[in-house]
This record gives sequence, C-alpha cells and structure tokens, in this order.
Amino acid sequence: MIDMPQLTKRVTMIELFYDLVFAYMISQATSLIHHLSHGTVSPISFLIFAVVVIVFINSWMVQSVFTNRFGSSSWTDIAFYFVDMMILLYMTNSFGNTSSENMTTFFMAASLLSLTLLLQYLIVYFKADYQADKDIAKVFSGILLFRTLTLLIGGLSNTDWARLVAFLGSSSAGSYQALQVIY
Repeated sequence: MIDMPQLTKRVTMIELFYDLVFAYMISQATSLIHHLSHGTVSPISFLIFAVVVIVFINSWMVQSVFTNRFGSSSWTDIAFYFVDMMILLYMTNSFGNTSSENMTTFFMAASLLSLTLLLQYLIVYFKADYQADKDIAKVFSGILLFRTLTLLIGGLSNTDWARLVAFLGSSSAGSYQALQVIY
C-alpha cells in the first residue's frame, strides 16, 4: 500500500475571490424573498429561494472539496475558477426573471456550472496517480453527472415536472454527496 503524501495548502487569492462571489450571490438570492405579499413570503417564492440556495451551496461545497483535495493553483484550476465565477454572476443577475413559471435561465446556468465541476473531477480521475484519488473523483463525477442531467432537464423543459426533476435531482445529489463525505 502506498502512503499518500500529506499536504498543507494555503488559501490563494483566487479562492478567496471565488468565496466572495458566492457571498455576493447568496446576498442577491435573498431578493427572491424580499417582496412580501400581504405581509408574508409566498410559499412559491420561498421554495424558489430554497432551490436556488441549495444549488449554490452544493456547488460551493463540491468546489471546496475539489480545491482542498486536488487543487494545485494550476492554470487549469484558475481557468475553471474564472469560468465558474462568470456562470455564478450570470445566474445571480438572472434572479430578476426567476419565477415559478420561468426558471429556465437559472437551471441552464446551474447545469453548466455543474458540468464545469464534473469536468474538473474527470480531469483528476484520468490524471490521478493514487487509487484513492481516482475513487473520490469517480464518485463525485457520478454525482455531478446526475446533477447536471437533472438540472438540464429543468432548463430545457419549462414544465412543472421538469422543475420538480431538477429540484429533486439537485437536492438529492447534494444529500448523496454529504453521505459519501461522511462515510
């Protein structure tokens, strides 16, 4: 059995900027529940807010796991960071159009974000020297493939069933991911 080297990683400026974009995005997501109807937040508005936050937090967690486990501050990693930040900013600016009837823009952008995360894990899978790294990358690739496809269904078909598939797929992928990390 080969022992894996223990690495101490410093937080880079790009990681901090990425986290700042996520903080901005979460603050902008609150605009979804900002408008009150008769003094309360409508259940639909709250559900949309919950979906948006679940997708964002899950994406941030997947990226954080990747960065902490495999991140190397390479040009490839930096390029993915910038692409992901552009997608996040686009998603953040699409909140004005987000309603229960039209979540197409959000789901399409979320599926693209999930796809970029999937590509990062696939790169690790094919380049990894250690079997443990390959196993982790394989699990996360499967989760992200499932998540990408369900979000894509929600984005391509603006129907109630498609939005339900996207919501359940994105939230169940996050639950499965948490179980994989814990156990």
